[in-house]
Amino acid sequence: MPNERMPKFIKMFLICVLAVAGNIFFILVRDTPWLPLFVDTIFTVAVTFALGLFPGLAVAVLTWAVDGARWIYIHPFVIVSIVEVLLVHRLRPVDSWEQSRGPERRMTYIVGIFVRLILIYAACVVAVSVSGGVIDFLYHTVLGMERTPYVALNALRMAFLREGIPILAANILARLQINMADRFIVVFGGYLVSRGIAWVFGRRGD
Repeated sequence: MPNERMPKFIKMFLICVLAVAGNIFFILVRDTPWLPLFVDTIFTVAVTFALGLFPGLAVAVLTWAVDGARWIYIHPFVIVSIVEVLLVHRLRPVDSWEQSRGPERRMTYIVGIFVRLILIYAACVVAVSVSGGVIDFLYHTVLGMERTPYVALNALRMAFLREGIPILAANILARLQINMADRFIVVFGGYLVSRGIAWVFGRRGD
């Protein structure tokens, strides 16, 4: 019945709105000296872990739309968030805590979750760095659009360029350096947040 589904829909809607707000907060502090990392997809990843593909995509696109409206600045980097959502959804662990009775099974469960998160982390580091680097090259170098002053990223890019590395490779390598740190926060932090979201829905996972 539609009215029976309404409470779940409302909870999902509110969680997505809060996730977008959390992402925007990290966008605002993204280029500060104390957090020069791209962790503004942590709540996108959390929602994808807990609620699945379409809520995760909704948070990614809404975050991009709100950020673009704030600056009146349309850019194609939402594709990077979409790639990350697709990877997380495809590789995410399926919880079975209730079935992991006994200390040995629970240890196996915990190790399995950790290994899967490491796999997601490694995949996201590569995919986000390559997709972001290619989009950066096409958008800023080929099309000549104004570059946003991300201090840490631009400093790394310039360091690689001074070594004679081509600009496309420099874009990707600079992101690899940063994403090795921020994807760890996003993937593992997002998974922890997702456990809270799953609790709101009265379950541990899908």
